[in-house]
Amino acid sequence: MHSLQSQCSSDLELQESLCQRILYHSNRPELFSSSSGIRITKVTPGRAEGELTISETSLNPHGYVHGGCLTTLADTVAGTAVSSWGRPCVTVNCSMDFFSPAKGKKIFCSAVPQKVGKTICVYQCALTNDHGEHIGNGNFTFFLLDGGIPDAPKQKSGA
Repeated sequence: MHSLQSQCSSDLELQESLCQRILYHSNRPELFSSSSGIRITKVTPGRAEGELTISETSLNPHGYVHGGCLTTLADTVAGTAVSSWGRPCVTVNCSMDFFSPAKGKKIFCSAVPQKVGKTICVYQCALTNDHGEHIGNGNFTFFLLDGGIPDAPKQKSGA
């Protein structure tokens, strides 16, 4: 892929630090995704995983998870994966394919790169339910912005 990959993977310690910073910033409680029941569970170079805890506010009038909620989950996970290259990003385009109605307690999402360029990244997401059934896919295009990922706050030592 591109030199962005070598930037993230050249030093394991820096790579782990970047992924931890992204994990911290992606799960801040004041974010729209967090208030929607979405949590990023794993960030590795170029990839991310997350989950949606289904609640009454996640549902459409028929009792299934709203497609917009599933799209938000996929967009959040894919954007987090893109950020693991060390730059913030914004969504340019997305499309979703739903294979079956989403229901249960949780929906899981994983994002993998299809193309990583200098300014554009294309990612695919897979959505599964809590029975492991593949319920949908998302395809996302992101624009990479200038700048980096901010540091996470320092942990206070002692109690």
